[in-house]
Amino acid sequence: MDNEMFPPTEKELEDIIAGLKARLEDDSYQEEWIKIHDELMFRQKQLQELTNTNNAL
Repeated sequence: MDNEMFPPTEKELEDIIAGLKARLEDDSYQEEWIKIHDELMFRQKQLQELTNTNNAL
């Protein structure tokens, strides 16, 4: 996850997060919930850091 050559933009992160949340609500992804949750936490942290950086500029 940390090896992204071009980190996503704020909008892309918001879209990724929305998609991950939708997958967590979908029972067909039940076996992947832990992995999805971990990815969601990572992306939310990434978005928070990007937002903080943008606000500091």
